[in-house]
Amino acid sequence: MSAGARVAAFLAAYFAANAVNAFMPLWYADRGLSAATIGQILGLAALLRVLSGPGWGNVADRLGRRRPVLLAAGCAATGLALLYPLSSGFLPLLVVASGQGIAASALNPLVDSLALALAREGRMEYSPVRSVGSAAFMVATAATGALLSRVGSWLVPWLLALGYGGAALSSLFLPEAKTAPAAAQAFAGLALFRIPGFRLAVATTALIQGAHAAYYGFAALFWRSQGLSDTVIGLLIAEGIVAEILLFARGRRLIERLGPAGLTACAASVSVLRWTVTALGPPLPVLAGVQLLHAATFAMQHLSAMMLLTRCVPPERAATAQALHAALGYGAPTGLMMLLAGFLYSRMGGLVFLVMAGVAGMALWLVRAMLRLDRVR
Repeated sequence: MSAGARVAAFLAAYFAANAVNAFMPLWYADRGLSAATIGQILGLAALLRVLSGPGWGNVADRLGRRRPVLLAAGCAATGLALLYPLSSGFLPLLVVASGQGIAASALNPLVDSLALALAREGRMEYSPVRSVGSAAFMVATAATGALLSRVGSWLVPWLLALGYGGAALSSLFLPEAKTAPAAAQAFAGLALFRIPGFRLAVATTALIQGAHAAYYGFAALFWRSQGLSDTVIGLLIAEGIVAEILLFARGRRLIERLGPAGLTACAASVSVLRWTVTALGPPLPVLAGVQLLHAATFAMQHLSAMMLLTRCVPPERAATAQALHAALGYGAPTGLMMLLAGFLYSRMGGLVFLVMAGVAGMALWLVRAMLRLDRVR
């Protein structure tokens, strides 16, 4: 198997597990946990996931190898998933969920770091391989929903263990990039903030991806209040993922032509358009058209950040940079914006998307700095 195929196999298993993880609230609820208790478990686990990710990256950089760290994290996530059926009550479930969050926090940033390093060596292309993860997420979401409707939520932890187990198994066959071990350095992660490109990647991702919080948390509720069926809502969400996959898989020339600054400018501008139109509660044909813009609002910004990190961060610190970017660009901003979106949605309804448009639009102020960085480079 080629390097790209082996990375794609890992991504498929990991994103399938990610899709199944979205159904864990159903499993909690069917075991008698209240909505408030479920929120506490999910929130605390997510916080620990954000805090622990950079530590995994630092370990991988010190080793100069990602594969053993991915194997250890994958095995830990699998074992903890198998503990769910044996646990009951708030505290035991919190411990299991938190441990799993800590273990799983290594997987996405480290495999992204590996994929980008292999792409830099000319052994694979990043975007088409990354599209496999998005496709696996979409298929696993649909399959899990259909399966649970037949057999019940008891299956969720076992499917979760299957996904993480597949990731652990496929990590054994991952190629290694030619990266020298990083020297020991106190506060190595903080030192990355001296790099302008790293700061810009984190800031623009935090604004543009964080602005998706209302979409992830409340779009389905908003659309249902407009009279759309759950089937139609599911198709709208799937449509956005398909658009994302197509850009990852077929957008190479466009991506190379735009570069990081152009990709971020498009992502921010299109985000303003997408969230503004969504807030107005348009008719279904318009909404279906707007959902295609997910390719820009999510995928373009993700690729912009990946290009910046590849160009600006020393290879021996790449894993730490990816883990910090995942924590501070995706995890923490999305969590905070989710809290804000919940507060605003309860008071404003769909107009919360106008706030998201404003947040994403702020990234346009950073595009000029990205252009200057390109000229210096």
